[in-house]
Amino acid sequence: MAALLYLSNQNLYLLDGNKSITVPCQAIDLYKKNLVEIQQRKDWKTKGTGAQFMRTSSQDDEVDLTHIFPTDVALTTDRKMIYTACLQEGTSINIKSLTDLHETEGLVLRKNDFVVQDMAYDESKKRLALSVNTQGYERHICILPLDANRTQYLTEGDCQDSNPCFDPRDTMQLYYDSCGLAYGEHRIAYSPKEIFHLDMGTGELQTIASNPKFDFFKPKMDGQGNLYFIKRPYSRDGSHQSPLTTFKDIIFAPFKIIRAIVGWLDFFTQRYTGESLKTTSGNNPAKSQQKSEEELFVEGNLIKAQQNLERNQKAGEKYPGMIPNSWELIKMTASGEMMVLKKGVMSFALKDNSIFYSNGKYLVEIDQNNNETLRVEAKLISKIIC
Repeated sequence: MAALLYLSNQNLYLLDGNKSITVPCQAIDLYKKNLVEIQQRKDWKTKGTGAQFMRTSSQDDEVDLTHIFPTDVALTTDRKMIYTACLQEGTSINIKSLTDLHETEGLVLRKNDFVVQDMAYDESKKRLALSVNTQGYERHICILPLDANRTQYLTEGDCQDSNPCFDPRDTMQLYYDSCGLAYGEHRIAYSPKEIFHLDMGTGELQTIASNPKFDFFKPKMDGQGNLYFIKRPYSRDGSHQSPLTTFKDIIFAPFKIIRAIVGWLDFFTQRYTGESLKTTSGNNPAKSQQKSEEELFVEGNLIKAQQNLERNQKAGEKYPGMIPNSWELIKMTASGEMMVLKKGVMSFALKDNSIFYSNGKYLVEIDQNNNETLRVEAKLISKIIC
């Protein structure tokens, strides 16, 4: 049976039946171990008599392991997987056995000057297409042969080029999504995401899907020449609001300003008197947790997860998710005809005659007869690999 893996909350999982197995990534584990050991060797300066002697102390001795995680995976025909890892400001690309997850991994590339975000594998030519962060917010596509420690860049400019995929019928044809970057004094604006087709043989570049009102991203091509991707409303600031929401924001703006002023005064009162201006028994952790779960950033957009989930439950969906129904999985035929296959899709993958998708809460399989089967419950699956 073909392997099915997914990335969720910065962890890599292998689906074995209906059970998820955490896949160990030796490059990540070793990097974290080295950071911890380095910190431990410095502890004498910040703890005990050593700290007194050095007249130094540390309020936070924890090692920051936040920006160390797998970013993408590709499968080979010989039961191996290639994974990319973000190691703070660097990257590692490794090959790992799927039959023995604890077997020693092989190193493909280790770089300290960029981070790989997305990847596609060309089995016929044994090469990778990578989307890499080079400097600032820019992201570009490059090609990396597995047998060579060198990269060839295909794109450039003030843009984010992401999610490359090879055409399985002709791997000289590459598809990816891209958005432009506009740098302001205090912020960065992103243009709508478009899908492009690059002929690597001729250098010809063609726009496949573009509309100023929508984002088109995460393209994938099947063996019959059909292109699949996600379509969602474009939002310059990463959130999408209805006219009603905008009107309500205007009406309640004065009250929000008053609340902000009261909060500012309360902060200084507590700081210098130890007492609060508010007659409350204290913060409600449950309420704070609920708030954090209600709004989430997914693929650069702010979504109201709990609100979407409740709406989808009321609509009677078989597997209600957290992603808005405005996020649509689209199939574009070779003739250019578009059709909506599923709504509320966060990520997806193609395998034979099946489509696997995540709606932010479940990973579901759709077969060729359009029957849906629940594979696993897992939140915020960013990528599915099969």
